[in-house]
Amino acid sequence: MSLKKSTIYDIAKACNMSTATVSRALNNTGYPVHEKTKALIVKTAKELNYTPNMFGKNLKTQQSKDIGIIVPNISNPYYSTLLQGIYDDAITRGYNPILFNSYRKPEIETKNINILMQKQVCGMIIVSISKDAAAIQNALDYGCRVVVVEQDIDVNCIKVGFNFLKGAYMATLNLIQNNHKKIGFIGAPLDRPSRIKMLMGYKQCLEEHGIAINENYIKLENEENDIGQIYEFKNGIAAAKAFCDMEDRPTGYICINDMTALGAIKQFNNSGLNVPDDVSVIGFDNIPYAEISTPELTTIDQCAYDMGAFSARTLIESIEDVGKPHFSVTMEPSIVIRNTVKKL
Repeated sequence: MSLKKSTIYDIAKACNMSTATVSRALNNTGYPVHEKTKALIVKTAKELNYTPNMFGKNLKTQQSKDIGIIVPNISNPYYSTLLQGIYDDAITRGYNPILFNSYRKPEIETKNINILMQKQVCGMIIVSISKDAAAIQNALDYGCRVVVVEQDIDVNCIKVGFNFLKGAYMATLNLIQNNHKKIGFIGAPLDRPSRIKMLMGYKQCLEEHGIAINENYIKLENEENDIGQIYEFKNGIAAAKAFCDMEDRPTGYICINDMTALGAIKQFNNSGLNVPDDVSVIGFDNIPYAEISTPELTTIDQCAYDMGAFSARTLIESIEDVGKPHFSVTMEPSIVIRNTVKKL
């Protein structure tokens, strides 16, 4: 059942005023608002059957400083780093993070959102894996502030993204600059905009450098069904096995994340192929394991900690200033050169 109701944004649009003015008038903040303006806002609010949201009330009375966090997979070290950034910033500002794991399942993500709404948290940070933004829209309509991280969701809220296309392009370019012409891509189901953009970046770089795209060099798992263990690591092992059985296999590989790259390296080594002497591998994320692996993993830095801290800071600023406009920001990648790529 939809929880949609009139919000201060509806009132602001109807009155042709800013949300900040509407909020000040309805919440009696003490900030001067002209009496005629206030009367129009109150009249419009009644006509639209507006009722103050509990999120705003809780924040004003200090009844809640809880913020909800939803990530797809807490077993992936990338999300551990992202969460560390969120927690460090939120706790410093006096807020209490509440963590939920969606297990990469849209229906569980929706359930998580609904539970957080029942708890009347004052904001949410969501790494969404759902193609349907209805649950997030319901939370926004009910007055909760939301920051969506990584994915480009079709909803009007604050978005903190990453240039996945450029990151995959940079990784592919690094292999090309090291004289690799046969370049494989180890991915996962293309059920998120980030993954689609990574594959686009890989293909775009090949095309722009005159290298034909070989679909046999692209390995994508069909589904993600391993809840209890590290799916990404197993995905890398499975893909590397398939490539090892290929007679004309690639010499270099772009992996969708570092855990997948580490799984691929393990399998290559088990199959008698040395990294980087026989095959080169590049990861994506720059998790701590990338620096302590053997050999140390060349990877794309997704600045996970900074993304988490920025998301928390932005959410809290939005909670404390309901008139703060929504916006989108995209963080840019950099490549971290280590020891898993060899120049041919």
